[in-house]
Amino acid sequence: MTPLEKSILATVSYYDIFDYPLTGFEIWRYLVLSEEFKNDKFTAGDLFEAINDGGELKNKISQKHGFYFFAGREEIVEKRLWRKKLADEKWKKMKKVFELVVLVPFVRGIFISGSLAMENSKTDSDIDIIVVAKHGRIWTVRTLMTVLTTIFGVRRHGNKTEDRICLNHYITDESLRIPFESLYNAESYIHLTNLYNGDKNIFRLFQEGNGWIGNYLINYKISKLGSVRSLDKNRFFVSVSKIFEMFLSGFLGNNAEKIFASVESRRIRRDILYEKSGGRITIDESQLEFHPDSHENFIIPEFNRRMRGAGIMEFAHQKDSGLNE
Repeated sequence: MTPLEKSILATVSYYDIFDYPLTGFEIWRYLVLSEEFKNDKFTAGDLFEAINDGGELKNKISQKHGFYFFAGREEIVEKRLWRKKLADEKWKKMKKVFELVVLVPFVRGIFISGSLAMENSKTDSDIDIIVVAKHGRIWTVRTLMTVLTTIFGVRRHGNKTEDRICLNHYITDESLRIPFESLYNAESYIHLTNLYNGDKNIFRLFQEGNGWIGNYLINYKISKLGSVRSLDKNRFFVSVSKIFEMFLSGFLGNNAEKIFASVESRRIRRDILYEKSGGRITIDESQLEFHPDSHENFIIPEFNRRMRGAGIMEFAHQKDSGLNE
């Protein structure tokens, strides 16, 4: 196979793990980087020609309703369409909840991640979000976000997952670069939906700060387009949030932040999941990440196994982003 054909096969294979067939444009956008052509230039037309005009991919990849998938896996097309419908329903159901979250002071951005961002939701799927907090107020944002979502009964807790918000990742507006680099995270962050901008440039700055994604996806570009899912700012809620920010700034806010950080960090470190193998919990003033059971722990080894089986060894040595051993 040509380097381009290998990359196409690797990309389709990666998403096949999620039962997620891809359109031609999506293959182009999520195309896994091959060292063999990282300095070469080819067009989207080259990619479509490689998929549709025979060659080594002819008997490996099939197409239905504009989606490409491995031959014999036709059933995942209907599965994706059904999950897309579920995702649309979840977006409608959660819109009012998302608008309320804006009440939390010091929130500078909210990005939707996970299955909802991919529009690949199951009935019991939760809602993963990345929250960008003002620097120096990350623990305050986490505490108030937890309180608000608990009051409205929408926080994921225990086995309660369906349409619940999973508060598993916080960063700050001065630490937008996420240091955990891997193919899994690159493919995850390329799907992020820009839900809310407290700072109108925050999503663009996040994309620029995580330019390492381009080390895994050859066609990674900084998007200049807004998301159709983005919230229109509710002036009343924004005003309420700003009032809270005034009260929690200065001496009062600094002390509240220290108390929240001290109490919560001790509790988290005592949790049995803190150093669990196959996951990662990160707690510091720049990032709070809670993934004790990371899907990456399965996805990366499975992708490597598939690449070895296909004889595409240049893709078969992916590493995770630094999970606990």
